[in-house]
Amino acid sequence: METQVDAKKHLSIREAARRLLRFKISKMIVPNNYSDSAEELILELCDLQPGNIVDPEIELNSDSETIDLFDSENKLVQLGGSEPEEFICWVPGNIQLLWNDFSKYARALSEAGYPGCLHCGGRDAGEEWDEVKRRSEMNGF
Repeated sequence: METQVDAKKHLSIREAARRLLRFKISKMIVPNNYSDSAEELILELCDLQPGNIVDPEIELNSDSETIDLFDSENKLVQLGGSEPEEFICWVPGNIQLLWNDFSKYARALSEAGYPGCLHCGGRDAGEEWDEVKRRSEMNGF
């Protein structure tokens, strides 16, 4: 049984957290048992950085084995589940472990002032995100 997220996935988890803070996320779909945790994370992010409005509608899905973040038109992030389209930041694996690391990154980035800070999003924050490359690296190719 997995006890921690594979290190190869951390760049993608951090990108997922950056997307939560950088884009206008209008909806977050989570399994029922993540309702409280998702609401707590959003409230904490708003407290950490009141000028950065993070206020997605949290939708529960009892059948879901993923956590999905959407802007007004598209899915931008998928934690867990099977491989989605290549424009979506996807992190495969155990959803509980992914959620824990995603939440830690989101809090740390928000505390640092992301996206309004200089270089606080990590060395690669200013680079164009290459989802195909990241998926290949996660899969060990």
